[in-house]
Amino acid sequence: MRRLLPPKDLGRRIQWLFLFMSLINVVTSLPRMISGGQATTAQRAAAAVAIVFLVGWWVRGYRRQRVPVWGLPLEALALGTLAVGQHDYVATLGMLFSSMSFRGLFGTWRQVAAFVVTAYAGTVSGVLLTAPGDLGPFLVQSMGVPALAVFTSLVALSTRRQEESNARERIFAQVGTAIGTTSAPEDIHRTAVDAALGMLGPDSAGWAAIQLPDGTTAAEAGVPGAAGQTAEFPLEADKRRYGKLVVHGTRAELRAAHNSLRALAGQIVLGLVNAGHAADLRHQAYHDALTGLANRALLREHLDRAVERARQGAPLAVLLIDLDGFKGVNDTHGHATGDFLLVSVAQRLREAVRGADTPARLGGDEFAVVLEGMLTAEDGSCVADRILAAIQAPLYSGPVDVTPRASIGLAIFDGHASSDALLHEADTAMYAAKRAGKGCVARLDATGRPVIHHANSVSVG
Repeated sequence: MRRLLPPKDLGRRIQWLFLFMSLINVVTSLPRMISGGQATTAQRAAAAVAIVFLVGWWVRGYRRQRVPVWGLPLEALALGTLAVGQHDYVATLGMLFSSMSFRGLFGTWRQVAAFVVTAYAGTVSGVLLTAPGDLGPFLVQSMGVPALAVFTSLVALSTRRQEESNARERIFAQVGTAIGTTSAPEDIHRTAVDAALGMLGPDSAGWAAIQLPDGTTAAEAGVPGAAGQTAEFPLEADKRRYGKLVVHGTRAELRAAHNSLRALAGQIVLGLVNAGHAADLRHQAYHDALTGLANRALLREHLDRAVERARQGAPLAVLLIDLDGFKGVNDTHGHATGDFLLVSVAQRLREAVRGADTPARLGGDEFAVVLEGMLTAEDGSCVADRILAAIQAPLYSGPVDVTPRASIGLAIFDGHASSDALLHEADTAMYAAKRAGKGCVARLDATGRPVIHHANSVSVG
């Protein structure tokens, strides 16, 4: 019963109103037939059955929002039977107009035209069987039936288009909010295909997908395989291709939603461009501009998380690296050579560490590496020695030959109170390496004394 209450949206409210009027007209004809008229008992009984059928059929069509075409002959037969039971062309005329006002709201133009023809055929047959002399006045006074069908169809079409437009506006608002609050391309792709499918209409059996330039599908909504047509909307901006939005639906769905889908494609591109900018800004915020290594902020984030894991038993070590004599290189050969030296050292760090390690530039000529999985001090020392050897290989910058030197401080996590404590120990060890003659690795033993690692020897300071 709740489905038969007045709905909130305009289109369904209009349908409900005309359904109510048609039902009243049809149902109230029953007591008129019973109380008088020229119809026989059998004709009245048949008319009562026709009334029950029409009420159930129209209510079913309203609930399902469609009236099957195969039911048109049954409707025509029911209307003709009701006309026979009434034996009154004026009452039949009113019934024809009221039924047309409701039925004109459902179906395509062809389906509405088919109902007009079959309804005319049924009611005219009923009038001919009961009162052939009234056929002329009936036809004259029913000339407005086709116009009423056109009018109600136009009402249905305009309200449906308005509701679809409102629905697309709501989708655009939701898409704008969703895209504006994420910088993940995969989230933008998922939002886009859901929105594209929604623009085809709530009852669409179509599908939508985002295809990347390499031909892979990034996101998909709906079920492929339904009959229909496919429309493609390129996703491009500033000569950069992000792929294309592919939408499959009926010809009518694609035609109605074409402009909205094209606007959606533009919104997708804007979201992807902004996501790229956000990724660039995020990279700049956490990476050194010159070398591309992690900066101090990102190093601290990784180190803080690594310390938490180390407290649960995961091995951890930190290296602090300071280039020896870097100021002299800058003063002697210029900043271009100094920058070349820093970039080269950064590249050597990347190549010397494992994928799980985090190399970073702290600023100036200072670097750091977070090493996870270092079981012992000897393990850490071996990695530090390998990094030192990689850094200190000769460099060639045009006519200038430079041989970098570095001092490395090593700290192994052993219940340190914080990341700062671990960094402080590595910093202390690094300065011990400088005091020991530079170009070496140092760590602190359990008593706090520095242990120096040269290329082929170890000494305790």
